[in-house]
Amino acid sequence: MSNAPVLDRISVVLVEPQNDINIGSVVRACKNFGITSIRLVNPAKAHPPQILISAPRATDLIDKLERYNSLDEALADCTLALGMTARQRRNKRLYVEPRGAAADVVKTAHEQAESGQRVAIVFGREDSGLSNECLDRCNALVTIPTNPDYSSLNLAQAVLLMLWEVHRVATDSPIKRLPEHIAQAHGDDPLASHEQMDRMVQHAERVLAQVGFLKEDSHQHMMSTIREMFKRAGLDTREVAIWHGIFSQTEWALKNPDKLQAEEE
Repeated sequence: MSNAPVLDRISVVLVEPQNDINIGSVVRACKNFGITSIRLVNPAKAHPPQILISAPRATDLIDKLERYNSLDEALADCTLALGMTARQRRNKRLYVEPRGAAADVVKTAHEQAESGQRVAIVFGREDSGLSNECLDRCNALVTIPTNPDYSSLNLAQAVLLMLWEVHRVATDSPIKRLPEHIAQAHGDDPLASHEQMDRMVQHAERVLAQVGFLKEDSHQHMMSTIREMFKRAGLDTREVAIWHGIFSQTEWALKNPDKLQAEEE
């Protein structure tokens, strides 16, 4: 248990980490700042004795390392996922700085305490970072301001800096909130999880394909854009259900044009 209960709702997710020493350095950073959940997506090795070399006295976290076959599985119980990236990409995405992102991470983790759902901070592999497909799975992207002539941080450095900001907010250390923050829905219903959002986007994709909206040459780009739109909306579970209802009614209308016309008459 960490010294701030909200930290127990936060997971650090490493996508395809290649070096066990780097994993150990991440474990050490998590131990420093009270994060107890570390999820590995398709690690190259992840041998505990090797990880221990750079994470002494952290066997409790090493023994609890969670392994997943895909990022979707690792994020299934998360309502907010932030992807760490060294540079802004060409696609239109929501970018935040670590301090504003940390405030949203802690706020969302606190709100999800009773639901059992989580918040994730996602880091890519050492040599290439997160792929565009992985970035599509994140609600927002976090960039750490650095010297533009030498901007790339190693994996453990990026984890350490981000978790330091999160820990400061979670433990009420003095901090000035920057205006950059993630817009989220406010209401009586809980925020939709990653899994719930993904099912809704898949439903949207099926319907849009049926009505001929998705073209072969732009299918993936269009769905990536649509996914980003939904994520920026910060939908709750009731709103996701409404969208499912819209898509289901559209499917019914496509299959029953005669009945639809009769109802209109």
